[in-house]
Amino acid sequence: MLEKQLIRLKYINLLFLLTIALGILFFEFRSELKGEMTISITLVLFSLMLLLLFLNVFVNYVIQTNTLHQTKINNIFNNITAFLVITNGKKLVDVNRSFLDFFHLQSMEAFLEDYACICDKFLAGEGYLQKKVSEEENWLDHLLNNPETTHKVKMLDINDIVNIFQVNFQEYYQDNEIKYIVSFENITALENELSSSRKKDKQLLEQSRFAQMGEMISMIAHQWRQPLAAISSASGAITLKAKRDRLDKELAIELSGKISNYSQHLSSTINDFREFFKTNKEKKKASFQEIVSCVLNIVEETIISQNITIIKDFHTDLEVETFPNEIKQVILNLLKNAEDVLLENSVKDSFIKIYTYVSEEHVHLEISDNGGGIPKEIIGNIFDPYFSTKMQKDGTGLGLYMSKTIIQEHCDGQLKVRNSEDGAVFSIILKK
Repeated sequence: MLEKQLIRLKYINLLFLLTIALGILFFEFRSELKGEMTISITLVLFSLMLLLLFLNVFVNYVIQTNTLHQTKINNIFNNITAFLVITNGKKLVDVNRSFLDFFHLQSMEAFLEDYACICDKFLAGEGYLQKKVSEEENWLDHLLNNPETTHKVKMLDINDIVNIFQVNFQEYYQDNEIKYIVSFENITALENELSSSRKKDKQLLEQSRFAQMGEMISMIAHQWRQPLAAISSASGAITLKAKRDRLDKELAIELSGKISNYSQHLSSTINDFREFFKTNKEKKKASFQEIVSCVLNIVEETIISQNITIIKDFHTDLEVETFPNEIKQVILNLLKNAEDVLLENSVKDSFIKIYTYVSEEHVHLEISDNGGGIPKEIIGNIFDPYFSTKMQKDGTGLGLYMSKTIIQEHCDGQLKVRNSEDGAVFSIILKK
């Protein structure tokens, strides 16, 4: 645009000089012309000179304005921390100072001596932009065809350190040609922080699982007492009857059948325990009713033995795609928390209610108790890491934090809490 204005100014100046030359020529030969014609020519030349003078001033103003505007744009362009690349889709047109600084270069031409395209610097990596995305698409085509997607790319700096960039683009029209300004924002520090956070959450999840495993082993030991005692009693009866020659066929079958039933119950408990902590990376279809039943197979007997009533109020068996084992761990944690509150407060006629229902877009599971609820001053903090109301009782403060992480980040759902008239109500909400 600026170049065109400069060309126009040259033509205007040339016409102005030509008009002056014609004026000088006219004054040389004006005596040979008639009076009226002299006046007419003088007026035309004078008007032309005024017009050209005005055009000269106007074009100069436009040039100065455009120059100032271009200077501002260049300052912004070169002072942006993200490095910028301007391309017409075939070759580099311009780059900013941040680009040159990252690659320790003095000019774009120095870069073009070794590389034809910025994409030649892209590193391979799953989930990252490549020079050639497919047979039909190069990197720029992929950006243009997927404007709503977050694009990332990896490149090495001068010290061979991998840097991660978020890539954005803007299309614009200049000099009868479509051009693209592509920004590469360095997000290496952010990505490293997120990676560290994911590792920390993974460690916390493992820590939480170990804590739950210890609790479940205690529950299984409690559940096994009665079957083991019954097995011992039946086997003792068989031995005693045999020694006294009073073991008839029917009694032997009856007692051995009891031993077999109790053994199957023990085996089933072990299978539930193994399945409970099995890490499955693939989603499966399951209903809340099915998941809750599996958890209650392990913990119901222990809770009931504490004189706590479990109320099951299932209003849907709709299956959703999720990670059942991870939800089991959350439900176990909520049930154990409810049990602890009821025992700690010595609640009479204590109960834990498990309620499921379906709404227009979600499936809901609510676990509530009549333990009095959560104090208002801490209800907003109970999902924070290491926040616990059970520090004196070896509370880690990881249970609810990890439960929320599992439901929201792993299962794409919601974990909420509120107080009712009786006590706390925890809600697990999953999409249909």
